[in-house]
Amino acid sequence: MLRQIILIVVLTAVCSSATPFASIEDTLDAFKHLLSLPQQFSRDLESPESPYEFKWDDCSGGEGIAQLKSLSISPDPIPLPGNITASAAVISSASIASPIKASVELYKKVGVWIKIPCIDQIGSCDYDDLCTFLPSGDCPEILKEHNIPCHCPFAAGNYSLPSTSINIQVGSLPSWLANGDYHGKAQLTDSAGKTIACLEAYVSLKVAG
Repeated sequence: MLRQIILIVVLTAVCSSATPFASIEDTLDAFKHLLSLPQQFSRDLESPESPYEFKWDDCSGGEGIAQLKSLSISPDPIPLPGNITASAAVISSASIASPIKASVELYKKVGVWIKIPCIDQIGSCDYDDLCTFLPSGDCPEILKEHNIPCHCPFAAGNYSLPSTSINIQVGSLPSWLANGDYHGKAQLTDSAGKTIACLEAYVSLKVAG
């Protein structure tokens, strides 16, 4: 733990220094090293701390065009790779078209919560249009079965995914991802700055290594 605290202090100094003494690449490598260190889950500490379990919140304040009404993911912690069971329900009051801008903040608990920088478009990043990240071609069968779209634009309506088994592979995950507690917040807006949706979540990941 002392080693991790020292590394956090050094990274903070590097990032805030008016005269940088390390390159951006060196700083990102240091962050990746810190993030790759497996952490004991807060719930399993001798004196347990939050987060004690997976939890989420619709942070749009009721102003989002699309509002998440329910979300369930198990098991908890989430195994990577592995099988999870997920369900969700969303209500969209209007059609949602490109561009869908996104501002994401992602943190990992390493003794204290540290903000994960934007590394290879993963982490605390801003995206000009999430529509460009959606897959082309037919939607997965499970989505088609329940009339859930996977391409822009998204029509207004009620969308519900029943309890579904999903296999998660590690091939698409960053190499620095390791055991630990994560906190994320994603705010989606349209071209006029109107809130489309906002989701905040605490999740624990158990990464095979």
